Amino acid sequence: MTNEEINKAIAEYCGWKYEFNGNDEDPEWYWIAPNNPDGNETPPDYCNDLNAMHEAENTIKDPIQQSFYAEYLGDCGSFEKGEYPTFRFVNSTAKERAIAFLKIIGKWD
Repeated sequence: MTNEEINKAIAEYCGWKYEFNGNDEDPEWYWIAPNNPDGNETPPDYCNDLNAMHEAENTIKDPIQQSFYAEYLGDCGSFEKGEYPTFRFVNSTAKERAIAFLKIIGKWD
């Protein structure tokens, strides 16, 4: 998946809506934020923004999903598997976190 596809999947999961303006003569797609349904905004760049990923991570309420998320993060680092997995959790990049997030919500192939 591209960064744009990853960002779109996470945004939609977090409540953003991607809608068509309904105008066939001047077609346009736009985003509607979950907390501002009147606005035309841009969703966060989850692949490059740790703060945005932190907000997305806060939507993980199920303990089983939380466990799988931590497991995926432990496997995502560049270190040899099994070496300092806790460090990999805290040192994961935004994109590594985004991929792990998509895995637990079933959007990663």
